[in-house]
Amino acid sequence: MAETILYEKQENIVIMTLNRPDSLNSINRQLRKELADAITEFDADPTAYVGIITGSGRAFCAGRDLKERANDNAEGKQAKARDSMYPDSPYMWPQTWKPLIAAVNGYALAGGWSIAQLCDLRIASEEAKLGITETKWSLLPPFGTILSKMIPLSAVLELCMTAQPVTAQRAYDMGFLNKVVPSDQVMPEAITMAQQIAENAPLAVQYFKELAYKSLNMSIQDISSLTYHMYDQLLTTEDSKEGPLAFAEKRKPNWKGR
Repeated sequence: MAETILYEKQENIVIMTLNRPDSLNSINRQLRKELADAITEFDADPTAYVGIITGSGRAFCAGRDLKERANDNAEGKQAKARDSMYPDSPYMWPQTWKPLIAAVNGYALAGGWSIAQLCDLRIASEEAKLGITETKWSLLPPFGTILSKMIPLSAVLELCMTAQPVTAQRAYDMGFLNKVVPSDQVMPEAITMAQQIAENAPLAVQYFKELAYKSLNMSIQDISSLTYHMYDQLLTTEDSKEGPLAFAEKRKPNWKGR
């Protein structure tokens, strides 16, 4: 069976490529499982600091494989929303506090938008088209409700109600994308950003990601309490001692991730 996810490691950076180019990297059961497995492998590797997700061919991901869904319907298989999620998680893959970058090289529609949204940073080609197209096929985008925490509600309603793809520039203007670059610069730009992140203390980066997401629905008082608690934990690590020592000795830190 052909691999639907290509997994490549370059020093402390892992590149996960959606690999169903003939189907615009649409999400079938195999791809969903292999992507979850890839995230699990990435998260468990202490020397992997940053992940990049991209697509092969001319698409990032065109969303759910509706041919597979239609076949399931024809066979009387009852689809449930949670079937598209990872067990005990609202995500398509296991939770990781390691940073993920979406390198959107082409179409990112429906579930493809969701994959990009589940990443922390997003870089897209000038030629990319992004959209939330579920309502066009009488489906519901569950990730659309969470999206309102990232971009204005009016933009979310437009995307979900019209089901019309937008340009990368428009998605950038909405606040969804971090950068829009020429098509041949998507991966180089993603790798450069990943290298910049990987140079920093991995635990500090992971702790901040966790803190940032957990604090979204907290009061200022609770955020402050969680921040002090996590900071105290970080200060007990070897890396928190290595950082100031490296600064004092005017050398590059030797991070150990512990």
